[in-house]
Amino acid sequence: MRASVALVAAIANLVFASAVHAQSPAIEAARKDIEATYDFDPGTMTFSQQAERAPSLSKLWDRYNRSRDDYAAALRQALAVNGQRELLYCDGGMLLLAKSTLPEDRRLALASVGKCSLAEIEQTPYFYTLHQLAREGFDTLDMQYRMLEKPHYAAYIVAHAMNLGQNYAFIYPLLVQDESGYVPRIMERLKTEADPTAIKTLTMALYYAATPQSEAALRVMARAGSRYPAAVREAAEPMVKRIDEVRSPMTLPVITTKRLMVGIPGDLSSVDLRARRKARMRSISDEALMELEVYTAMLYRTFGG
Repeated sequence: MRASVALVAAIANLVFASAVHAQSPAIEAARKDIEATYDFDPGTMTFSQQAERAPSLSKLWDRYNRSRDDYAAALRQALAVNGQRELLYCDGGMLLLAKSTLPEDRRLALASVGKCSLAEIEQTPYFYTLHQLAREGFDTLDMQYRMLEKPHYAAYIVAHAMNLGQNYAFIYPLLVQDESGYVPRIMERLKTEADPTAIKTLTMALYYAATPQSEAALRVMARAGSRYPAAVREAAEPMVKRIDEVRSPMTLPVITTKRLMVGIPGDLSSVDLRARRKARMRSISDEALMELEVYTAMLYRTFGG
């Protein structure tokens, strides 16, 4: 089996080499540009060193835009070859995802992005990529789980001078998806997740799901003697407290004030609230996060209690 895989890889590389030899000078130049741009390993660099190299990646995207056909052809070739730099697969895959809607390009790009190590320089574009895929209807949860391997994961939203930590970077793409598609899987993940930061992120994701199933799960997790690890119970307890607080009569005036400030009607059904929340979270901003809190509080007041 291993010999067969090696043979297929060798043939693919040979085909690639033949194609490169026969292709146009413009595509060959684009391929060399792509490989030269990604010819470094962010995993061996400090954050400041990565930051110094980051503009070179943005400039490559600009060159792609100016010569789209040549760079698309060159990028497809580069991503299809084994043994490239991890950064080429990661950022190059995200570039192809952002620029092409062809099914074959999507498959190649998603397979490439799956090789991301998520060094600091890759974390913000990875977040944007997953959010965009979620907006397009993709189930991104398995790709989001990669974020949990990085306790200090951070996505910087330049337009709003906003930094999202692992928690909100993980949760944001979920907020435009159907809760039934991810709540049971997160519940299952929490039975085995060991990292304390990841556990807090996952229990927070269940809080923002704001469904009867996610609430019931959090209450079970917060209960002493549950089948979940102690770290899960400690993370679930403050989430349950938040739910109880937003349902408290004492909190209603605060929710009403915030609702009026952001212009959310007070007579919406749970279906309408959820639909409007999904629509709002298609954009990434501090204002959207403020409205998220109001919508979530209002959702919890439509059931339970």
